[in-house]
Amino acid sequence: MNEILRKELWRKLEALPDEKAYQVLDYIKFLDSKYGPTNDTATGFQRFGEAVQDTLRQRRVPASALRETMKVLGTADRVLGAFKEAGREFLAELEVGSSEPAVPEEENPPTSAREIEVD
Repeated sequence: MNEILRKELWRKLEALPDEKAYQVLDYIKFLDSKYGPTNDTATGFQRFGEAVQDTLRQRRVPASALRETMKVLGTADRVLGAFKEAGREFLAELEVGSSEPAVPEEENPPTSAREIEVD
């Protein structure tokens, strides 16, 4: 999808009330099921959020409550994404090795016997 089309769709969606935006979503899902590619790039948590949203819509939860619920799930998704990225960075550092220099251990003086001269 080109950028101009993406921006026009976004502007049109932003102008719609929530109820109409969900109708657009239903139509997009229909088109996707009929013509869309089979690979899905959504994360597990995103699919969970979509399932929660679909369930709440089926139970006819008011749009304001649905919006707030989805805000909470969106925030949780961003937090989990940040943890996931931090974990990836940590594992990458472990594979490469620590970038901090190791503290050298103190060398013990030799334990050989010393002679003391007394005059």
